[in-house]
Amino acid sequence: RGDKMNKRGVATANLFLFIILAFVVVILLGTFLYIYNTITTSLTDPSIASAGAVNLTAAAEDTIGQINTSMLNYANVIAIFFLFGMVIAMFLLAYVTRDSNPAIFFVIDILVIIFAYILAVYISNSYETVLASIPFNIFFTNNLNYATSFLLLLPRITAITGVITMIISYSAIPKTKEEEVAGF
Repeated sequence: RGDKMNKRGVATANLFLFIILAFVVVILLGTFLYIYNTITTSLTDPSIASAGAVNLTAAAEDTIGQINTSMLNYANVIAIFFLFGMVIAMFLLAYVTRDSNPAIFFVIDILVIIFAYILAVYISNSYETVLASIPFNIFFTNNLNYATSFLLLLPRITAITGVITMIISYSAIPKTKEEEVAGF
């Protein structure tokens, strides 16, 4: 019973972690892709075609050029899977801790969702500022378009995720015998 007491409020409090991680992961992934793409473009530049007997352009295209192409093609999918994975993890956490939330925390959870919404507005506006900068504008919108849309809609997604998490955590779904035995 002691472990369950420490899990109260965790489901909606994870909204703050979700918002910050979403922003940081998309920015880091986009910056990494931008730097890697710039390095690959520089190495495949025809002006440095060879150094001695080694054809650097062909070597770069055969090695990191292939990696660069696949990273640019699949970065969007990786980012959106990560973002939706965090949402699903919050839903699962709310389901697992559903019996440990007394009704008094309902008001606190609503306040948490309101503050998380305000933070999401600031994060979304910060991301919009990053998109307005010259080197990242086209790169982020072309290669991370789903993740960009996700972050620009972060306030709505945060509110919806928070409400669904709250519904799951306060629902009166009884625990099964297996869950009781397993210690969930």
